[in-house]
Amino acid sequence: MGAWAATLRGALMELTGHARKNRAHWDREADAYQAQHGEQLARAPLAWGVWSIPERDLRVLGDVNGKDVLEFGCGGAQWSIALAKLGARCVGLDNSERQLNYAREAMRAAGIEFPLVHASAEATPLPDASFDIVFCDHGAMSFTDPERSVPEAARLLRPGGLFAFNAETPLHFIAFDEVNDRISTQLQTSYFESRVTRCRRRRQFFAAVRRLGLSFP
Repeated sequence: MGAWAATLRGALMELTGHARKNRAHWDREADAYQAQHGEQLARAPLAWGVWSIPERDLRVLGDVNGKDVLEFGCGGAQWSIALAKLGARCVGLDNSERQLNYAREAMRAAGIEFPLVHASAEATPLPDASFDIVFCDHGAMSFTDPERSVPEAARLLRPGGLFAFNAETPLHFIAFDEVNDRISTQLQTSYFESRVTRCRRRRQFFAAVRRLGLSFP
């Protein structure tokens, strides 16, 4: 990784309109997000989703020792730090510079170093076939256009590589109680409301997977 990592600092990739909006949103919300969730993520970093299901139970990523791993929307990089401790050669990518500031702080506190890349997962400055694993826990696959991010993940993976992710569901948004800041048991907004749209792309995702010749384990 070191051969190309130093060249990424000045790399500029064009953002789509929704990627620019996403960047502005997460630069604005990163402080509140890390204040609310950072401790939980650091306490149980190798756990999937809002229910924190342990990776040791699901075994999604398998043995990461000696593998090149890209976290596709790393936020504070809690996952990547934990994977690096298991011997993975990690790279963290995020569309938000503010989130990457939290990642740098967490890496310093943990005594861990690996490259961090400020870019959208829809168009990264990373070379083809650079990784054995591309993954995210929510991260990029909850907020990007799968017509762009799935081909990008495929480009970055080596033959036989693993693309693993946990993504947001529309049910989270239509049942989210804004007043009490929690998921409720009642519908709170329309399925067709604009902020839910980004999660209603399952058909595009599967279409992109089929076009690229990817397979499910």
